[in-house]
Amino acid sequence: MSIDNLFKDAQIEANKGNIYNALLLLKNIWLKFPHNKRVFEEVIKLKNKNLIVLQTSLNQTLIDKYFKLHNEGKTEFVIEDLNKFYNKNKNDLYAVNLLGTFNGLINKFDLAIKFQQKSLYLNFFDQSNYLNLALTFIKCGHSEKALELLEIGRLINKKNTSINLELARLYSSLNKFSLSINVYENLLENNSDKLNINLEYIRTLIKGGESEKSLTIIEKLQKNSLPNYKLSNLESLAHYYLNNFKMAQKCVDKALYLNEKNSDSYNIQGSIFEQSGQIDLAILNYKKSTYYNNKNYVAFSNLGVCLSYINEFELSVLNLKKAIEIKKSYFEASYRLGQIQIYTKNFSEGWKNFKYRWKTKDYNHKFLKTSKPILTNFKSKNRNILYWSEQGLGDQVMYGSMFNELSQLSSKVIIKLDERLIKVFKKKHPKIQFYANSDLINEDLYDEHIPFGDIGNYLRLKKEDFLKPNFPYINGKNSTKDFIIKKYKSSNTSLVGISWSSANYLLEKNKSLSLEQLYPILSNKNAVFISLEYKDHSKEMDEFFQKYKIKIFKEPSIDNFKDIEGLSSIIEACDYVITCSNTNAHLCGALNKKTYLLLAKGKGRLWNWSSNNGLSIWYPKIRIYQQEKIGDWTSPINRIKKEILNEKKIT
Repeated sequence: MSIDNLFKDAQIEANKGNIYNALLLLKNIWLKFPHNKRVFEEVIKLKNKNLIVLQTSLNQTLIDKYFKLHNEGKTEFVIEDLNKFYNKNKNDLYAVNLLGTFNGLINKFDLAIKFQQKSLYLNFFDQSNYLNLALTFIKCGHSEKALELLEIGRLINKKNTSINLELARLYSSLNKFSLSINVYENLLENNSDKLNINLEYIRTLIKGGESEKSLTIIEKLQKNSLPNYKLSNLESLAHYYLNNFKMAQKCVDKALYLNEKNSDSYNIQGSIFEQSGQIDLAILNYKKSTYYNNKNYVAFSNLGVCLSYINEFELSVLNLKKAIEIKKSYFEASYRLGQIQIYTKNFSEGWKNFKYRWKTKDYNHKFLKTSKPILTNFKSKNRNILYWSEQGLGDQVMYGSMFNELSQLSSKVIIKLDERLIKVFKKKHPKIQFYANSDLINEDLYDEHIPFGDIGNYLRLKKEDFLKPNFPYINGKNSTKDFIIKKYKSSNTSLVGISWSSANYLLEKNKSLSLEQLYPILSNKNAVFISLEYKDHSKEMDEFFQKYKIKIFKEPSIDNFKDIEGLSSIIEACDYVITCSNTNAHLCGALNKKTYLLLAKGKGRLWNWSSNNGLSIWYPKIRIYQQEKIGDWTSPINRIKKEILNEKKIT
């Protein structure tokens, strides 16, 4: 649509008397064409055509009295008195406005929103109406509604410092960093109170991945001002995100020297300890952070996550809920809470909170672009539904345990997933149409859609639901399986699949092992070991053979990364598999292969490996052996060795 047509649409709404809709359309034009001056000309025309006559029975003396009474704790009396004015005249602008303000001050947000919306509709061109209502929506966790209001408020007066500041903050909390940075930079050009704005600006730069730029600004500010612990904290945070942990600690020490009771320093120091695996010290610092500032929602969230690492799940949940209570729009806490709730089998709450993943900074997967609505009702069968993947290969395999149920719930089921998985799913699910993630799917083929990660909210709400899949629900190729058995297996030995590394770049160090660590298991003379690894470990395998004369075979005709059907065939040929938490673990589970899973404790233990009596709830043939101490694989390896030697079976 051309820009002229967009302006025409705004004019049509204005002529109908839909002033807010007209402003909304003009706001959208401005966001799309930020240098178009006509937008502001149209706003001025609209304002001149809709001048209001102020109606109120209140005066400044009475308003000052109300705020004094509020400070004395008599807010209910103030609201009661204001309601008298409101009941006499529903269009008393000051009465309506103040009823919104005072109800908000005592956390009666429904009433605050009611009166603030009415105040806005009484005067569409008072930017304070947009600011007040937006702030209330933010407190209620309705960030998108607040964003719309602040953007319109800025359109009406783009020099309003309060609106610009709140908009910059909201953009940042919604991970719209480039927009936030742009607003902060405009504020810094036109505002005298530059230090506090600079502090917020620097924090946003760091969150947005521009730590190097933030350090340059910090250096300039430090040269031109007295030592400031807040600047030192931000300097530490920038170094932390650049993985300069020694410098990060040095800057934290400086901040604590300047102010030993500042909450942010302990929060950053907790993160430094956490990344090095010193969870007890991380927890101690996060607790100090919350002690010195009981509103530090980031510290409460970090504390909650760390407590889950040491299996203190009740305390973990309490701290995450505290973070959300302080700031409802801190979606990182909601997402982490959802993961922990699913892990601890509180599925109904967990899946709901898991949906907040899309609003977090670190969730890098893209939401499907489509005009079709998202699926919310699984009961009506006469529809065509597109289910689409969003996460890694292993997660896609895990969600595949629900594909058979999905095929019974809709007229037509379309599954969009990693191309490598199509062959292994297709034979077991003949009623489903499979497409690769790279395929463009005509919207005419489906009525509604839903991402894989939301399916559990409907189909996995109690433990019994995990018993529904028909295992195995994927398969390899029989001829390849027979080839592997003939080539590697002898009558008096077991063929054992082995996988010891994770490709998850964030958690690789936490989840992965070395062949050296696995020696107690690999020394079993009654087993032949075949690698399921999809990375090149030839050097490590050669060195291991040179040292111990233990051969780890790798089938050269199969690319374990590209050929998932071939990899699945190898797994099918094995008597059992030993693996860490990676894609192979999920493939083994889906193939219903007897599997010993080496699971990290702490950061490397993911939410989907909850268990019943040591068995995975997703995969009944996977027995889980978790570290007793973070980073120490000795105990799980010895337990697996003992289990194998005693020839105990997974049931």
